[in-house]
Amino acid sequence: MKYLLLFSSFLFCMLQAQAQQRTITGSVADSSGSPVPGATVLVKGTNIGTAAGGDGRYAIQVPNDNAVLIFTSIGFQDREVTVGRETVLNVRLLQGGKDLNAVVVMGFSKVERQHVASSVAQMDMKQAKTRPVIKLQEAFSGTIAGVTMQQGTNLPGAVPGTISIRGISTLQNAEPLVIVDGMEQSLTDIDPNQVKSITILKDAASASMYGSRGANGVIIIETERGTTGKFKVDLNTWYAIQKPIDLPKFVNGAEYMRLNNEARTLQGQTPTFSADSIRKMESGQIPSVDWLDEVMQRNSNSQNTALSVSGGGGVGTFNLMLGHLRENGLNNIEGSRKYSARFNTNINIADKFVLLADFYAHRLQVDRLFANDNGNSLYADAWKMNASQQLFYEDDRGQNIPEHYILHNNLNPAASIERGGIRNYLHDHSAINLRPKYNINKNLNIEGNVSYLITKSAEKWKRATFKFYDGNGKPVTTWGNIVDALQRVSTSQVTGRVLANYTSSLRRGKDKIYFTAGAEAMSWNYTDFREVSKSSFFGKLNYSFDNRYILEFTPRADGSSKFAPGNRWGFFPSGALAWNVTNENFMKPIVRSGKLNNLKFRVSYGLIGNENVDPYLWEEIVNTWGWTMRLPNPAFSWEKQKQANLGMEATLLDNRLTITADVYKKHSFDLIYSDFPVPPLTGSHTLESAVNIGEVDNKGFELSATWSDNIGDLKYSIGGMLFDNRNEIMKAGYKANDTLIFKDNNDKVWYRGIALDNYYGYKADGFYRDAAEVEGSPARFPNTLPGDIRYVDQNKDGVINNEDRVNLGDPYPHMNYSVNLNLSYKRWDFAVLGQGVGERTGRLNGMEGYPVLVDGATNALGAPRQYYADNRWTPENPNSRFPRVWTGTSTNTNLSDVWLSNAAYFRVKMIQLGYTIPRIGSQIRNVRIYVNAQDAITFTNWEGLEPERNGGNGNYPRMANFSIGLKATMF
Repeated sequence: MKYLLLFSSFLFCMLQAQAQQRTITGSVADSSGSPVPGATVLVKGTNIGTAAGGDGRYAIQVPNDNAVLIFTSIGFQDREVTVGRETVLNVRLLQGGKDLNAVVVMGFSKVERQHVASSVAQMDMKQAKTRPVIKLQEAFSGTIAGVTMQQGTNLPGAVPGTISIRGISTLQNAEPLVIVDGMEQSLTDIDPNQVKSITILKDAASASMYGSRGANGVIIIETERGTTGKFKVDLNTWYAIQKPIDLPKFVNGAEYMRLNNEARTLQGQTPTFSADSIRKMESGQIPSVDWLDEVMQRNSNSQNTALSVSGGGGVGTFNLMLGHLRENGLNNIEGSRKYSARFNTNINIADKFVLLADFYAHRLQVDRLFANDNGNSLYADAWKMNASQQLFYEDDRGQNIPEHYILHNNLNPAASIERGGIRNYLHDHSAINLRPKYNINKNLNIEGNVSYLITKSAEKWKRATFKFYDGNGKPVTTWGNIVDALQRVSTSQVTGRVLANYTSSLRRGKDKIYFTAGAEAMSWNYTDFREVSKSSFFGKLNYSFDNRYILEFTPRADGSSKFAPGNRWGFFPSGALAWNVTNENFMKPIVRSGKLNNLKFRVSYGLIGNENVDPYLWEEIVNTWGWTMRLPNPAFSWEKQKQANLGMEATLLDNRLTITADVYKKHSFDLIYSDFPVPPLTGSHTLESAVNIGEVDNKGFELSATWSDNIGDLKYSIGGMLFDNRNEIMKAGYKANDTLIFKDNNDKVWYRGIALDNYYGYKADGFYRDAAEVEGSPARFPNTLPGDIRYVDQNKDGVINNEDRVNLGDPYPHMNYSVNLNLSYKRWDFAVLGQGVGERTGRLNGMEGYPVLVDGATNALGAPRQYYADNRWTPENPNSRFPRVWTGTSTNTNLSDVWLSNAAYFRVKMIQLGYTIPRIGSQIRNVRIYVNAQDAITFTNWEGLEPERNGGNGNYPRMANFSIGLKATMF
């Protein structure tokens, strides 16, 4: 009887709920009345949702008259509408601008944009997802004010560059923290096609919710989820070919011979090449070899296919996302494949209980040559060659003998490709992320989060035996047979978190409060027996008073096992205030006129920490002979950073013009130097310790603006941004006047007033004209010759030494800017993104600058670039750009301003033209075909190869990408 009553009650509740439910139909259009195909319609506070069809029409079940529908679409402002007793709701969405009611992800909680007081930016995902982005890092270049992404390579399977938010202020890893659906991950793991939104927390008030990990900024990523309604399949596929844009032009064979003879003559040595040899090379009797052309056997290309299957009903929703990315390198062996799968589910277990269960896995396979394990070695070897060196021995008729490779200094890059063997790398990542949520009432909910991430890596390599023979068939050497494999260290990451979120309107809707409190524990376990654990307690309060004055306050306490006992816990509070000026009564006339729609001023201040260091640094390390290698430091603790930010947000002229501006200052102190040299004890030849030392200031500004409008059927937006960051060392050691010399880099010296990673070297005063001038200059290095750099004797003591080095600048990009243009006319769309750096000092290091490979051994490999040869010192050209050519040791290799160059540039990051077909038949909608060019045009006076990186001794080339793509939705 008891069970019958329970069942009857349950049936009655179900019938009552069913009776209250009804269907709402309608259409979604833009401001001109044109349909917005694919617009998302959600019932607020639930997982019930659907997508508008190609004609903009929709139908959705709502639970009751109090239901609120949220209408969203990329490129439009979100809109909320209360259902009431209506059965038909036709909605128009405004294009462009920042919707004040849009929700911003703020670290474990979501807040309406109008109630945010801290510095938070969101990426335009419409622009990011409509172009072919191979790796997610590429989407950050020129798209977010204050965020820089210096891309130095397009190497398959590798990270394209480093991201920094508001500059660098640490000696440790300066990469920002990345949170994906509440779980800490790497940007490299994420398929760009699976991303729904990207939010960047830039100041302490926003980032302090992550306390110990927020000093370098935080990137919050939400992936796509399913919505209630019809099953739908989204397809995005593209194919791209790449063209190198930074290949060096080395001198040809005959020119190399002449320059080598010139160098040896200037050095008082016997010339190597005879006039007859030079004549044969010049006439073509002996071919001039382009070694880079020999190792680049084909055009590189890439293909990407992403498929999403989503849908759901009353029980819940799902989204299965599959991806495959293939990158083919510049030869027939090298390349990479990435397979990814993400399954996101929302399960309605009970009326108030929802479980978000997400599963993710990806596999990255990278194929490299045995001699090219880091992806750059093959090209570095090609740079070590010169054009007079031949690939093969010749027979009596002067014909190349196949497979009879000539080894030059035991190198032949062509032989490395064909006979040098291969390496295969395998990287597996898999994760499960469970987020239960219980809604106690409409204002209060409790959430949990349990996630597990495991990463594994392995590699194998093989090389078959190959014997080298000379032109007469005599053995020269043998590359022996090698077969081996290696299992790399695996990592498992476990996160447990519990949250309580309270959101409510107060004083009859005049005020609004958002409150979050929680705790989390994280642990990392490595198969080499290392362990790291963290614990945290945190809270966040957002309070909007009368929608005019906004308060944010965030306290967080973090504990980390990386630090010494007694110093493991840190407390990191922050606060922010904002003033919505346009909500004041005296602003109503100007707001009603449409001249000013929104004006907000923000100010924030806070303390955050940084613990991006290896574990066990504070402990003593003793080697197998009993020698102390690392001294313990029981005072070793957190690196800390104080941040202050002042910002302004404005929307003007009927929401057509949006302006955002920020100025900020960051003061970092107790910097972590993990390898601080200590005077060695008896029995130790080297000794180090981890210490907290030094202080650094970062100051900067950010300015961005966007204008959006339409002229009839032509819709357009024009945007731009300008931002800069300058860092300065305030204290290099424990005292203000200390100097810190880094043991691993003699060119890196710290003292008060200069920048991190500064160029610390010699000022040059031209070149010595002749032997008499050399002899008449007592302040010079030994073995100085005519044509060598004349260094300035800064302290006038008649000796050139380390005391004469000065600050020559820093390598950081300054005055960063970007411009973008987006046009759409009926079914056509066109977009351009340009990005540049107004000021950067680059170093012409390695063979991008020097005429030989300075390897510390022979210093005689390689050949000069043609640019160097055309601008070198000779007795006839004493006022040249570069010193004389040389081989062997030279005083010219010291860091000086001769080897620094203007690396400012402007690059057309993206040009894209697309055409959309709204419907094909009854099942296929929104078919978009597009062509795209990325990094195709660069304007720069940089004397090296790639202005986004300093010079080097050979890298995988930087590429321009030309692609064609297709996107479509199927129901």
